[in-house]
Amino acid sequence: MSVKKTALFVSLALVASFPLFPQVAIDTAISNAARDISARVPQGSRIAVINMTSDHVALSDHVINELIFNLVRAGSFQVVPRGTVELEMASQEFDFQMAGWVSDENQQRLGHFLEANTIVTGSINRETANTYRLIVNAIHLESFTFQTVYGTSVRLDRQVRTLIAIGGGTFFEDFTTGQRVGMGALNMLFGTGSIINGQRLGWGVAGGQVVGLSFLIYGLVNPFYVWDPDLNSRGGYVEREEFQRFFIGVGTAIVGASILFGYIIPFFHTRPNPAVASTGNGIPFDFELVSSNDGNINGLRVLHSIRF
Repeated sequence: MSVKKTALFVSLALVASFPLFPQVAIDTAISNAARDISARVPQGSRIAVINMTSDHVALSDHVINELIFNLVRAGSFQVVPRGTVELEMASQEFDFQMAGWVSDENQQRLGHFLEANTIVTGSINRETANTYRLIVNAIHLESFTFQTVYGTSVRLDRQVRTLIAIGGGTFFEDFTTGQRVGMGALNMLFGTGSIINGQRLGWGVAGGQVVGLSFLIYGLVNPFYVWDPDLNSRGGYVEREEFQRFFIGVGTAIVGASILFGYIIPFFHTRPNPAVASTGNGIPFDFELVSSNDGNINGLRVLHSIRF
């Protein structure tokens, strides 16, 4: 493999850990959602933020409070205070919280009690190992149709981790770029880095290196003498160097390809999640059995990574 091609593969591997669609900080995502509502909902509307579904109450509370703050700051709407929404919930005996799931019927009823023109609902839930998905809906109360839907990926940064931890929740951390580089370096030695981290593709790297070294050693130690009847009247053996070069060349190529493959694959590995039963095959496509907070399996998720 030429030096240029090798450099290209290594460069692609180095950028593989950066997603094609970048994630944003949670406050940036909320601000963008408020701007989207401001651009699509008629000015002067009376808006009530009804709920924000999530497994983590503190995370939902933060989104709700910041969304209300940004909508008020926009100066285009009459925004119902959160305390008023919660008071109306209690007085009308609605059996839900702003951080929980709310049926369409209850959303509509609560909106009418609050005399709102538009209600805002949404969710923020885990999307991948390193991201949460924020969805914000603005619904016209009279027709009960969407005025806008905003969605974006929120990165699992320190702020999100703190909000999750406040409510006693746990979060999942994937391999860092530095860990992936180190894993790739260790993979030069029979896929050790991937194997240590529970990635089965490491065994493929090890197998490739063993096969390549076998060809290489065989070519180096075998003299490759073949019988040549024309050598003299009695016949004799002659050394065939092209056979030796073939085995050495093939062995070197296999070892080199295995080392390069071993360096690249860590950038597509996903750290096994203790909260999820995953196939752990280390490739960009994965199937997961997703568990709820009580540990019961309640769904199947197909994960995919789009990288360049």
